[in-house]
Amino acid sequence: MDKNIITAMLLAFMVVKTPVTLAEAQAYAQPQVIEANAVSEAHITENIKQTATKTDTLTTEEKAAAQMADYHKQLAEEAARIKAEEDARLARENVSRTQSLVSAGLSAEFVNQYVKASAQSGVPWQVIAAVHYTETGQRGSTVVTSYAGAQGPMQFMPSTFNAYSVDGNGDGVKDINNVDDAIMSAANYMAANGAAAGQITNALFRYNHDMGYVNHVLGIAQSLGLK
Repeated sequence: MDKNIITAMLLAFMVVKTPVTLAEAQAYAQPQVIEANAVSEAHITENIKQTATKTDTLTTEEKAAAQMADYHKQLAEEAARIKAEEDARLARENVSRTQSLVSAGLSAEFVNQYVKASAQSGVPWQVIAAVHYTETGQRGSTVVTSYAGAQGPMQFMPSTFNAYSVDGNGDGVKDINNVDDAIMSAANYMAANGAAAGQITNALFRYNHDMGYVNHVLGIAQSLGLK
């Protein structure tokens, strides 16, 4: 016998305290079954709605995540494009600098050091190269010392070097005889004396108190493209 009918019979007996027939039990059970089915259907419908809502929410979140990922991808691609263009531009400029040095009879061996020192100090790379050429013929790391006591590739007086020295190669040491340190320090010294602000003549005169020296260095720098 159907369990709903059995349940109905028990409920009817409890209410009326008298036996009930099968037909009466079926009649009593029918509303209960309908009501139970209605509750069950409502519950199922609500579950479907909740599931649909969750699915919609997840879909929206997934779409947002996908859009954000695409945005970051586009940013990365744009950054890569800009960097590639900048690298290409710097490469072209370096070729031009190299050609300028060679055309003027100078070595292009230290072009990267000149450019790095110029970028950090603001002093035109042509001036830095011209001073290097005038002082020691563009020597690399060297312990050469002048009769006046100037030392290294850029011919610094030790006291001046100590005041304006820069660690050009990042090894933690400021060495007057190291070409990287000397070039960077010379640029720093000239910048402190106005070369970064366009006062190149003053900076060169402070480097060497001789207008003949100043004009010579300027002539070389101009041959390298200084304007």
